[in-house]
Amino acid sequence: MPKQTFFNLPDEKRQRITDTLIKHFSQKPYYNVDISEVAKESNAAKGSMYQYFENKKEMYFYALEVAYDRFLKLLEKLDIVHTNILDYYENSLKGVWLAIKELRNEFMLLERAFFSHDSPFKDEINEKFLKQSRDFLLEMIKYNQEKGYIRDDVPPLLIGIFLEGASFYMKKFIIEQALSQSSTTLDLDISYFRDALSQFVKLLKEGIGKR
Repeated sequence: MPKQTFFNLPDEKRQRITDTLIKHFSQKPYYNVDISEVAKESNAAKGSMYQYFENKKEMYFYALEVAYDRFLKLLEKLDIVHTNILDYYENSLKGVWLAIKELRNEFMLLERAFFSHDSPFKDEINEKFLKQSRDFLLEMIKYNQEKGYIRDDVPPLLIGIFLEGASFYMKKFIIEQALSQSSTTLDLDISYFRDALSQFVKLLKEGIGKR
C-alpha cells in the first residue's frame, strides 16, 4: 500500500505515476525495471518515489492492484456476470478483445505477473488475487445454474475450480504460442483465438453444459 504522501498528491500527478509504473512493469521483467526511469518519465524525483512507496516491491504490487481493479471494472461494464457463460465464451471474443486492447498495459502486466517464467512473488500474487477472481466467477456460475444454462448437479465451487484450471492452462498455451513467435498475445491475429476458443467451448459444453 502506498504511503499517505502518495495519496496527498494532486490527482493528475498520482495518475501519471500510477500509469507509468504499470507501463514499465508490463514491458520489462520486475528486476529490469529502473525506478529512476519511472521517476523521470513521471516528472518526479527518484527520491520522491521512496517517499510515496516503501520500496520497489510495494510499487509493483500497487501497479498490479490498480491494473487488476481496472480490468475487473471493464468486465463489470460488460455485465459478464449476468450472461450465459457458454454464450459469453463463444460470442463475446471480439468485444472483449477490443476492450482489453484499451487496457493494453494493464493486461500485459497481469499476464506477465501470472504467467511469465521471470515473474517474482507468484505465490503472493496468486494468494492476493485468487479470492477476488474466484468470487467473481462463483457469482457468474450461480447465476447460470439458476437460469438453467449449465448443470446444477455439481457444486458451484467445483465448477469454478474446473473453469479456473481450464482457463489458466488455455491462457498459458496461448501465451506460449505468442512467445514462440517473439510476440505478445495482443499481437496475435484474433482468428487464432477464435479457432482455439471454439475447441475450448466445445469441451466446456460437454463438461458443464445443461444436459
